[in-house]
Amino acid sequence: MLEKDTVSYIDTISTFIISLTLFFLPLFFLLNTTDFFIIPKQLLIIGATLILIILWGVKVLLARKIILNASPLNLPIAVFAITILVSSILSKNRFDALIQVVPVFFAVLFFLSLVNNIRERKSFSIVLSAFVLGAALSSIVTIAYYFKFYFLPFASLQNQFFNTFGSITQQLIFLIPVFVISLFYLLQKIGFPRVKFGQDLKTDFGFFVQLLSGVTILAGLILIAYQIIALPNKPIVLPYIYGFQTAAAAISQEAQRFIVSLLFGSGYGTYLVDFTRFKPPSFNLEQNIWNLTFSFSSSYFLELIATVGILGALSFIFILVSLFKTRAPRNPLFAAAIASFALSFLLPFAYIAVVELFILLAIYVSYLNISEDKRVYDVVLTLVASKKGLFSFEALSEGSHSEAGAESPILPAVVILFVAIFTGFFGFWVLRFTSSDIKFAESLRQASLNNAQKTYDLQTRAISDFPYRSDYHRIFSQMNLALANSLAQNLKDQNQNTQLQQNFLALLQQSIGSGRSAVILSPQTSLNWQNLSQIYRALINVGQNAEQFAVASQNQAIALDPYNPLLYIQLGGIYYQMKQYDPAQNQFQVAVNLKRDFANAYYNLGHVLEEKGALEEALLNYQIVRQLSSGDKQNLEKIEGEIKALEAKIGEIKKTAKKVESETEQTPLSISSPSTNIPPIKPQIKISPPPQTNQATGSANSNN
Repeated sequence: MLEKDTVSYIDTISTFIISLTLFFLPLFFLLNTTDFFIIPKQLLIIGATLILIILWGVKVLLARKIILNASPLNLPIAVFAITILVSSILSKNRFDALIQVVPVFFAVLFFLSLVNNIRERKSFSIVLSAFVLGAALSSIVTIAYYFKFYFLPFASLQNQFFNTFGSITQQLIFLIPVFVISLFYLLQKIGFPRVKFGQDLKTDFGFFVQLLSGVTILAGLILIAYQIIALPNKPIVLPYIYGFQTAAAAISQEAQRFIVSLLFGSGYGTYLVDFTRFKPPSFNLEQNIWNLTFSFSSSYFLELIATVGILGALSFIFILVSLFKTRAPRNPLFAAAIASFALSFLLPFAYIAVVELFILLAIYVSYLNISEDKRVYDVVLTLVASKKGLFSFEALSEGSHSEAGAESPILPAVVILFVAIFTGFFGFWVLRFTSSDIKFAESLRQASLNNAQKTYDLQTRAISDFPYRSDYHRIFSQMNLALANSLAQNLKDQNQNTQLQQNFLALLQQSIGSGRSAVILSPQTSLNWQNLSQIYRALINVGQNAEQFAVASQNQAIALDPYNPLLYIQLGGIYYQMKQYDPAQNQFQVAVNLKRDFANAYYNLGHVLEEKGALEEALLNYQIVRQLSSGDKQNLEKIEGEIKALEAKIGEIKKTAKKVESETEQTPLSISSPSTNIPPIKPQIKISPPPQTNQATGSANSNN
């Protein structure tokens, strides 16, 4: 009897945890993490799931049996989870992919925890109400802030367009299925299409919860629609044509690992890599987004094709087909799940939208189980000891009892051991990740306050706690380079200061080491190679072979983002810095060819031509720059001055530039130059070369 009471208490606690999680999921954010919205929601789901798994293990230990819910959705969801996990393990950017896939894996475990804990109507109503109320409250926050009622005690959040999702697109995706639940529920309660308001509705608490929530969510949806349609700062979504093109290219143009890419894609959560590698040259014709990179495709399904391949996309469709097989006519939860799937084919999904999809599926399965649908049932697994001293597994329906012998304590012991190892392993790494993220976020705040020492110390500790995030290493490498440059200026006045020299050299080597670590962790991220090239470029005349390393790294960045004119300007700038004007001219010309209305490409091309003595050709390029800069006062003043100076050199002008028009917003005119100007050193120091392009992804600790 005591065991049954304890199990009942555990069920109550589990229901409470699930309800709190669903209520706070759309609301939860933190201001001390590097991402205020996504990472806190990931931590919420992971933390809640770990607690639920521990409670489940205790239940198994007490009951000496495993009770699992069986439904038509279990297999397709398991296949999907395994596919994205395998995809991440096979990814060249393995750590990036695993960091993205682990929270989704826990969303799947949360699905299992919900369906295996919510078996009674009362707990089901509590969980559903918590889910709807949380969405409604997030809508209230959005409405209140839009009308400048800043009730949260955070000055940094006093923004008219603040919401608890960090994106109005993601809030829209989240609220639509919840609104479908409330709408269908209300229509059923009033007997639509034959509307009746009986006396029982006046005392129906659930009806009023859904009514108030539905009205609030509808108001939020109307406001979001207004913001998207009428306001100038619209959310930017990758046009579908590029989503289709990058998805098709990602699974078909990877010659070195064609089968792996076709079946498993580039790795879950690594769409940024696919975008930079496979965007077409025509993307440069986009006036407002040509210089942007996209971490999400045009829709979640297109992103799945690119990142988890054909198998990942098919496993996702498998879930949808299985859902249709369990359809319940006019069921609000089924309609909401279908709405979420429909949105996944139309819009990009951030983490919270993926979690919501699994939550909707879990609530729907729980509803079918409570309604005694024959397609959903509980299975009891137990290990029994027979009279002959042997052990055997038995699968029984709940309520049945084994006749073969006594239930053995071995199974619950094995389960609790597995639970301890699983929760201990993931709990340890989640805590390390969280600690690292908080420290790094604080380091960025200290950097904004120009506190270099604290920034350095916090970033060092953050990387020590969790050394598998390439963006940390990339930022840390720039931090070290900036500190080294600062010391270099002091060394001019203190040539004999040995300690300063040692610190200077240590910072330079650490900058290179961190830049290399970023490349090793994420070898297919063009930005990491760009960063490494810029570090080597800053060390030209300081480090041995720095110019060769800078060119090699920049070429690798271009290989991973081949139609980005900015990269060719940077490579041309390296050659220009070394006074190798012919290859510099070639690179600037490539940039011009890729984007015919890019003023800065013509500006750099004009300068290299001027250095070569081709003054009239340089002038023609400057004239094009003037045409393209007509809407930019600062650029126009700058180029007008340079044109006058060049015309004075030339004398009589024989040619005029062809007319070039553009609506592209131009970047400031500048000759490509190193990000940091470190004074020359003699003799030059020995520095590490860039990693080989075929170097396996591995731990970055050894490179720091």
